[in-house]
Amino acid sequence: MSFIELKQIPILVQQQKLYLTQEQQLFLRLIQMTSLELKEYVEEQLIENPALEEDLEKKTKDDTEKDNNEDIKLDSYGFDTGNYIPFTNKTYHDQESDFSWENNLTSETSLQDYLRWQLKISNFSVEEKFIATIIIGNTDEDGYLNSEADEILSEFLHLSASSDKDSLKNGYIINNLNKKELEEGIGQIEDVLLKIHNSFDPLGVCARNLKECLKFQAYNLGFRDGDLILKLIGEYLEDISNNSYEKIASELQIDVSEISQSVNIISSFEPKPGRPYYSSDIVKHITPDYYVYRIGDELQIQFKVNIPNLKVSQYYQRIIRNSDTINPETKKYIREKLDLAKKVIKGIQEREIAISKVIKKIVTIQRDYFFYGKDFIKPLKLKDIADDEDINVHESTISRMTSKKYISTPNGVIPMRALFSRKIETMHGTDISYDRVRSIIQDLIKNESTQSPYSDEDISKILEIRSIKLARRTVAKYRKLLSIPSSSQRSKNYKEKSHGA
Repeated sequence: MSFIELKQIPILVQQQKLYLTQEQQLFLRLIQMTSLELKEYVEEQLIENPALEEDLEKKTKDDTEKDNNEDIKLDSYGFDTGNYIPFTNKTYHDQESDFSWENNLTSETSLQDYLRWQLKISNFSVEEKFIATIIIGNTDEDGYLNSEADEILSEFLHLSASSDKDSLKNGYIINNLNKKELEEGIGQIEDVLLKIHNSFDPLGVCARNLKECLKFQAYNLGFRDGDLILKLIGEYLEDISNNSYEKIASELQIDVSEISQSVNIISSFEPKPGRPYYSSDIVKHITPDYYVYRIGDELQIQFKVNIPNLKVSQYYQRIIRNSDTINPETKKYIREKLDLAKKVIKGIQEREIAISKVIKKIVTIQRDYFFYGKDFIKPLKLKDIADDEDINVHESTISRMTSKKYISTPNGVIPMRALFSRKIETMHGTDISYDRVRSIIQDLIKNESTQSPYSDEDISKILEIRSIKLARRTVAKYRKLLSIPSSSQRSKNYKEKSHGA
């Protein structure tokens, strides 16, 4: 009589897995914080960790104030900073005297916070949570993922890599993968992304484009590939936006009423999943994280860092040195707290060093903006800063450093992201910034004839005369982003105003 015998046989499998160290995780968390968030974090650590103390003896009051208004001189970048003008807190004292509860309400949960909370309670593996964290970090406020799978894999490998800097340069890690490893890595990213699409709220979040966003919302209602709705989403969105129902019906050889019914369902979908998490605050107090002053013909940068000086508790260090008298559990607890205190101090120091390098570089490149205004912003991408030999980090790290942070300039307080601008190549081979082109379009429309407003085609031709080649639909896109009506609507508005007058 034959039988099947079940045995457990050990099999040795060699596998490479990369994880972030605690120090790397803390660093990534710290660089995302604004100055106010960092101050709150330090205050929390001082309360929760007895091994972390404020260093009151290290510096005098004058030294502390000097450090809290630390200046970064740009001599190494060719700037002679001249005489220093100290920053005062007068503005903030005035605000405190006019305290308003409305301006100090607890902020609403952001989309990313909500996604991270869902990730925390999910059944994702440790590695999947790591990948999902990167995906969430690259998702914008509308709910769209701004990175492709290979870019996420590159960031995953970069963040998980060893401290060997040579291996991090020029995308060495991902470029060193063979075809099979690359396919497996991208497949793993896609698997995690699919799990997010199938289990996270809001529906369609982390989609890479509108089609993908609408497709997953259709799947949730029970529609499948091959159904009319999925076909319309996949192939006919542009025709739907133009109300070309008869054209679609003709191509698909079905009745227009069926198209209309399906379009009504698609219209009920949310094209921007992050919309419910937009901030509804009308007025906010913005506290700049950095300050750039113009002093004569020179520039000077300041940090506004109002955090306590930290040190590791000598009392608890002495206890550990004399640990023979304490029980193992207490000894373990103190060691953990001492270790965490050292990591926090080191992490904050590394944060300041890294951010100061990035700010210096951005200000150096965008020097003309600080003197002459927004029309003089140069083309600049996150990757340009990330690839600088003195910085050498992944561009997602630069994204984290500059996100949600504000900089005070001679032209007003602006988001740091405003200093980045896509480049548009002119017909002479030189580059012009996206912001400059939008400004030119805005000026053209502002000074146009009220009797004969410029059409998008007219603007395209005028730009071409100025050596800027933009298609009509690109001009239309920029015009819409500037909230400027079409030429026919502007003509109508001009006539209404003239009749009203």
